[in-house]
Amino acid sequence: MKNISNEVLKKIKDNNIKPKPRWYFITKNYFIWSIFGISIILGSFAFSMILFIIKQLDWDIHHYIGESFLKTVFISLPYLWLIFLILFIGVAYYNFIHTKRGYRFKFISILLISLIISIILGTGLYFNGFSERLENVFLEKIPYYSRLVYSCEKQWMQPKRGLLAGTIIETELPENNFMLMDLNNNRWKIEASKVTWKGKITPATGLKIKLIGKLIDGNSFKAMEIRPWQKGQGRFMMGGNNR
Repeated sequence: MKNISNEVLKKIKDNNIKPKPRWYFITKNYFIWSIFGISIILGSFAFSMILFIIKQLDWDIHHYIGESFLKTVFISLPYLWLIFLILFIGVAYYNFIHTKRGYRFKFISILLISLIISIILGTGLYFNGFSERLENVFLEKIPYYSRLVYSCEKQWMQPKRGLLAGTIIETELPENNFMLMDLNNNRWKIEASKVTWKGKITPATGLKIKLIGKLIDGNSFKAMEIRPWQKGQGRFMMGGNNR
């Protein structure tokens, strides 16, 4: 035993090894906890975006375009934000196990704790409107962001498959027809003589809507069903009020 102790002391002396000060370990611990906290917050941002995108999509239209529900889910999932959520939870886990007492916790326990905290915070951010504001910032500031996520806009801008969205710009046409400016700033003549209006909305200039129907030609669309752009809009808003 003495020989081992002597060898250790000799090695420390020969290599000029000095003990690290206490403040080093305290600072390191605080830094690791900070990274853990930041990872959880970023994970909550990612979850709020996942929730926002999922809630914005219309999951009942798959049969209108001849797709199965499973295929619609596969196409529509916000993979970009799911990857970010997994990444941030992974970073949070890595930093947690490197805290002073992190080694005592099981792998699954750390992951569940990190995920639950991110879900709770992310849900709060979603209901506070944060995710919608963040989405608008990404669309305006980040090139090609719209190509990376399957948004509500992308879902409804498929006129060849019977889906169209935009804002009413003129209503005084025969047989309840009207003119629409779609989300890509293209003008459409909408045939709406036998259309079903959902959500208790009525046609009005400035109203943003979603249309299910049939493409007639390059700029004409026959609508069979019209919905408000925002879910629940018709319950509280009438006429041209929309987001």
